[in-house]
Order: sequence, then structure tokens, then C-alpha cells
Amino acid sequence: MDSSSCFYISGRLSKTKAEYASILRQKGAKDVKKRLTKAVTHILVSDSSTTDCRSSAFPAYVKIVDESWLSTIPFAEMSTIPRLEFDVTLANKYDDQAVDGWYYSEKLDGVRAIWDGSRFWSRSGNPINVPPEFIGDFPPVTLDGEIFGGRGNFAMTSGIVRRKNGTCEQWCQLDFHVFDCPDNRAPFEERYRYLQGLVGNQKHLKLCEQTPITKAEIPEKLAAVIAKGGEGLMLRKPDSLYEYKRTSSLLKVKEMHDAEAVVIGYEDGTGKYRDMCGSLVCEYRGKMFKCGSGLTDKQRTNPPRIGSMITFGYFEIGSTGVPRFPTFKRVFQGRV
Repeated sequence: MDSSSCFYISGRLSKTKAEYASILRQKGAKDVKKRLTKAVTHILVSDSSTTDCRSSAFPAYVKIVDESWLSTIPFAEMSTIPRLEFDVTLANKYDDQAVDGWYYSEKLDGVRAIWDGSRFWSRSGNPINVPPEFIGDFPPVTLDGEIFGGRGNFAMTSGIVRRKNGTCEQWCQLDFHVFDCPDNRAPFEERYRYLQGLVGNQKHLKLCEQTPITKAEIPEKLAAVIAKGGEGLMLRKPDSLYEYKRTSSLLKVKEMHDAEAVVIGYEDGTGKYRDMCGSLVCEYRGKMFKCGSGLTDKQRTNPPRIGSMITFGYFEIGSTGVPRFPTFKRVFQGRV
């Protein structure tokens, strides 16, 4: 397989999309996208002979292949294709579940990453280039955590992580905050004690503090983190094992939820925003809404282009399917 091949997986297949994404990377694919983008060169479907697989959603320049075709492609040399060997554990949303006796830590607004003992990977399985000085005294074990540049500095953090040749000076603004060790199959409390003994005075390596919490304490703890400019809380179930999927034993608590929407137009500003963009007109899950809160004067003068995606915060989805109290956060650059 050409190492420049980029895949999009469509429809119901005999394996999960995550399994096929792993197989495709092993066979030499450059990437596997969650959306059909201009970078996609191939689309994997259950049966390429299906008459409706060539539609307006599938550009003519893209090659459509099926599962049987994939089995004819030999595996590339593993040494030439760096990849993450597993899926990271992902959190569900806290929705008034019974969580007395669980552990909490601050939810860091950084870039999720895996340290495999010798290099960094994103949660999507892509390698992250890091200056050797940053990881000089990291331990040779697998660690799950967040590359973090401080509260309110997500854009800076993401920008540094995305650079192919980031400098030591740039990376020294960041730290890797560890909250789990995937290779350790012990219950969470034992894994945390192991991390306490492992993470100490290493430069740029920090341990996320885990503290017992009751359900009644959540509002107070959440308010304290938000007041400091934090994003929310993470809750971990006692005795839980590390799971390589989204799990109910890990919950995220946020004052607002995040989502991505497409900019489809602008609404003119009034008053002090006259001759500027008053609101972005956006589409989310087939519903149109306006998002003006959170835009800076600079962004109102030069708003995100039509067709681009933004990340916005909201409190809940209303009965009509429209996000309530949407707030602009940033232009969506895609996941690392």
C-alpha cells in the first residue's frame, strides 16, 4: 500500500471501525479520517459493488475499496510505520450517576497523549514529535495523560504539539500530566499508588492528584476549578481497570459541553459591533443556530470563514435540538 494513502471508513463492516483503522495503519495507510476530507484518497465500504456507494458524498477522485480488497494487501514492515498499539480509555459524561467514593481530579484542557516509554502518541494513534530535552528523564513505561500548558492556554498547547519541529524552548512551556498507566492491569487505586512512586522530580512530568469525592461535593469542587479558569472534573470509579474504549467507569463533569459546528453565514452586528460580525450562523446536527458570545473584537472583524468548523460550548440541547447558550471557543483545527 502507498504510504500516502488516507482512508475514510463508511457503512457497516464486519469489524469495528477502530479495528479497521488499526489494520489500515499497519498496512501502510498514512491516516484514517473520521470525516470525508480533501486528504482522503480511499473509502473503505462493506461491498464496493454496491450501486449507491458512488454518491455525491464520495468524490470521483477517491477510490472505493471493500473488505475483500483489503485482505489482498500485504502488511508493510512494522518498523517503518510507527503506530500506537491500543485505543485509549475515553470518558462518558456525568449525568447524576451515583459516584460516592469515586476519585476526582481536575479536567485539564490540553492535548491527550500516550507516552509508550520511548515516544509520544496522540489519542488518534499519530506520533507526536517532541524535543529529546523534554523527555530526557521520562521513565521507560507506558503512561496516559495530558500535555498541558496551563489553564486557558489550549490554543498555544495544541499549536506546539502540532509542530513537526517544535523547539525545546517552545516545549518547555508545557508539562505532561499523568493520570493512568495502561499496561498495569491492577485496580485503579493500585495503579495510582504505582504512579505516585514513579512520578517524582522529573522535569516536565507531573502526576494528576486523585482525591476521594462524594456526589454532594461535586458542585463545590466544580465551582472551585471553574473559578480558577479550569474546565471541569474527571471522576474515576474505585477498583476499575484500564479499559481500551469509552467507559462508564470514567466520567467527565463540565459546566458546559463542547461540540463542533459548521459556519454557514454571518449576522451583522449592531451598536458597538456595527460594521462587524454580530454572530456566526452555524449548523449542528442539521439545526441552525447563532453563536456570538465568546467572539473577540478581532474575530468579529475577521470572523472564521464560511465552511470552516468551530468548537463551541453549550449548557444543553433544547427540545428543538438547538444548543442553548452557545459560546464560541475556537476554530476547530482537527484532532492531533
